[in-house]
Amino acid sequence: MESVRLSFAEIERILGFSLPGSARSYRAWWANEARGSHSHAKYGWMAGGYRVLSLRLEAEHVTFVKEDRGRRSHRLAPRDKGGLLTASAFEELGRKALETHFETEFQSRETSGVPKIFDYVSDDARLVGDAKYFSMVRGKGVPPAKFSTIAEHVWLLEHVDANTKFLLFGNDRRVPERWLERYGVLVSGVAFYFLDDEGRLLTLNGDDRGMERGEGE
Repeated sequence: MESVRLSFAEIERILGFSLPGSARSYRAWWANEARGSHSHAKYGWMAGGYRVLSLRLEAEHVTFVKEDRGRRSHRLAPRDKGGLLTASAFEELGRKALETHFETEFQSRETSGVPKIFDYVSDDARLVGDAKYFSMVRGKGVPPAKFSTIAEHVWLLEHVDANTKFLLFGNDRRVPERWLERYGVLVSGVAFYFLDDEGRLLTLNGDDRGMERGEGE
């Protein structure tokens, strides 16, 4: 992965002038947008082929990645003969979106004594999640085996000692939504997210249900 992490002070030395106060106060200033009031993004890092991957305002540093790991990579990532993303490709794309959303880095490993390697575990193990790339049966039927898999992973996550626990879904949003319709009342402390075709992270349950999370917002 070609990326670069810079402190705000390092960016100012490169630019030769100070960043505006809004860059230190608002995450939206670092949004990967090429329209509206974000000309600094369009003619700055995006013109150089980079996108903001993660941002930590309090620590005053930002991580940039090359454009091929931005939203376009969602369309160009490895796919199978049916046109679906491979499991590893979806997991990696999800990692990028989650790292932007939570402002932390994730790795695959075990945690808290649960005998499973989770796809996403933060360095301090306070955030733990897993990726699921599911589709409906023949495009419309409820997938019972996949529903069982979701239930199993919800149960595992509920037994993990972490502050934030989540499942990230891709491909067909109806799968996690139908599962939540049936069993959502039984879920305790596990957030369901969906990564859409534009690389946006959507929350499917909880207080911020339906909220879209774009990169760098």
